Parts: sequence; structure tokens; C-alpha cells
Amino acid sequence: MNVSLTPELETFVQKEVSSGLYQTASEVVRAGLRRLKQEQEAQLPRFPRTSAELEAILLESLDALDRGEGIPGEQVRAQFKKKMAALRQAKSGG
Repeated sequence: MNVSLTPELETFVQKEVSSGLYQTASEVVRAGLRRLKQEQEAQLPRFPRTSAELEAILLESLDALDRGEGIPGEQVRAQFKKKMAALRQAKSGG
């Protein structure tokens, strides 16, 4: 695989190799891609894997509501209706 870099990124990669932290440009690129992958995975919604995890999340959510950290139900309903209308409009091509 060949990868083209901007002059700025190429200078950065060369600087990282020169620092001795990495032995090759490929190591620098792989490290950057690993970091990008981690950041993207961190932004994905996390779903509980077990019923115990689900229960813990639900209990945390209930505690947050008890502390007044929730969103009013009418606001949630309005946001949901707005999203559904936008989806319907997108599906109909309008």
C-alpha cells in the first residue's frame, strides 16, 4: 500500500522518526492510525453486553434523574418527533 502525505505531514513523520521514538515512517503512520481508530471507537455508542451491565446502566440513569440531571419528557418527545419527521421526509425524497 502506498500512501501520499502532504509536505507538512511528511515533515512531521520524519521528525518523529528522527526523535528516536519510532524506527520507521511506517511505525509513525501505524501509531497514528491506531489512535484514530481508538478515537472513532470511543465515539460509537456502547451497548451493554450482559443483563448485569444493562441493570447497572439503568440504575446509574435513575440516580441521575433523581439528582435532576435528566431531560424533561416533553423535550425528549419533541426531539423524537422532529427526528422521525426528518426521516420520513428523507425517505419520501422530499
